[in-house]
Amino acid sequence: MPESAKDSYQYRISNAITFIEENLKNVLTLDRIAQEACYSKYHFIRLFAAVTGETVVNYVRKRRVSESAHELILTQEPIVAIAERYQFDSQQAYTRAFQSVFKTSPGKYRKKRHRFVAFERYTLSPADINKLQSDFVSMEPKIITIIDRKLIGMRIKTSLSNDTTSQMWQQFMPRRFEIKNNKNTGYYSVQTYDEDITFDTFTEDVIFEKWAAVEVTDFNQVPEGMVSYLLPGGKYAIFIHKGPVDTFKKTMDYIHGKWLPNSGYELDQRNHFAIMGDKYHGPHHPKSEEEIWVPIQ
Repeated sequence: MPESAKDSYQYRISNAITFIEENLKNVLTLDRIAQEACYSKYHFIRLFAAVTGETVVNYVRKRRVSESAHELILTQEPIVAIAERYQFDSQQAYTRAFQSVFKTSPGKYRKKRHRFVAFERYTLSPADINKLQSDFVSMEPKIITIIDRKLIGMRIKTSLSNDTTSQMWQQFMPRRFEIKNNKNTGYYSVQTYDEDITFDTFTEDVIFEKWAAVEVTDFNQVPEGMVSYLLPGGKYAIFIHKGPVDTFKKTMDYIHGKWLPNSGYELDQRNHFAIMGDKYHGPHHPKSEEEIWVPIQ
């Protein structure tokens, strides 16, 4: 196979999927799967989601559940034994995952002898390969290198399952004028994760930090109830997202699934962030624009 084909993101993601499928009954780590795709872990998790529409964690969980369903029908093994073979920590954890996929419990599924696979192996098709090119083919970023930036604002601890980001912004915006050393470069939305979060521990209930902030000249005056944050400098690719928030996923899919794999860059392990400036008219405005800053190396 030509080297260019081996280097393509389609080939790499297909390799990762094959590795997952061959190891559904074995311990899987995100580091090992990313290694199979020849990407850094940080880069791989975003590319995988952009291409398949699923996080790596969800894909593995759903495939394990779907394959285990065959054994519920074809064997009389205890449910707990099947759960353990597919790397679930307990029968309770297996039951929760099973219900999320099949909308019924393993016991009821076995009793009714259902015979269908709810979540099949993902196969890259020509449509999948081209889907990220259609809407944003001309979206070329600006590449710049910045020094560390000082931010002051509010932060919350939130999760995907109980997202309180909008409440944070509602609290921050009326108080933004209290920040006297504001450089007036826009409003920053930053998300930070605990370094200890792994493939095995990340779920929709994992807590992470979300920031609503502005850039400042110094940290000498931090209003009560606000905090300071030093945003790491480095090289960034800056994209412009145009339109309401419900089209944001298309922008991110293009960035991570199309532009990045063909750019010659890889993601760096710094924070993604967004800047909302004068052209931002609110999350639902069709003509809103915001800058998406992607850390690269």
